[in-house]
Amino acid sequence: MAKTHTAIVSGGARGIGRCIVRRFLERGYHVYIFDIDEDELKHTVQTHLKKYYDSGALESCICNLRDTDDIYDRVQQAAKFLGGRIDVLVNNGGIATPNWGDGKTMADRETLKEWQA
Repeated sequence: MAKTHTAIVSGGARGIGRCIVRRFLERGYHVYIFDIDEDELKHTVQTHLKKYYDSGALESCICNLRDTDDIYDRVQQAAKFLGGRIDVLVNNGGIATPNWGDGKTMADRETLKEWQA
């Protein structure tokens, strides 16, 4: 009996992350998605990738990648879903906007905390 490969993909609710998730699923992996955007995550899991969710190959949760305690708790949750083994971790999560509040951009030194996020 062939073993099922497993993966966690952070930032998997849209864009490149969603494509990565789909490709793993198409190859027979069981996948767990971390994302901070609840609405987009729900759409990805329950609409875009519904057949995989319904078959039990896909699960997800909200995870704040700036909080190590949250990451630890969510990895434990994912490991349970994935049968106790995680073969692949794709760290795709991140902030993709070049502009932040108050008209500041990536070039402004005051945006260090946003960069760290």
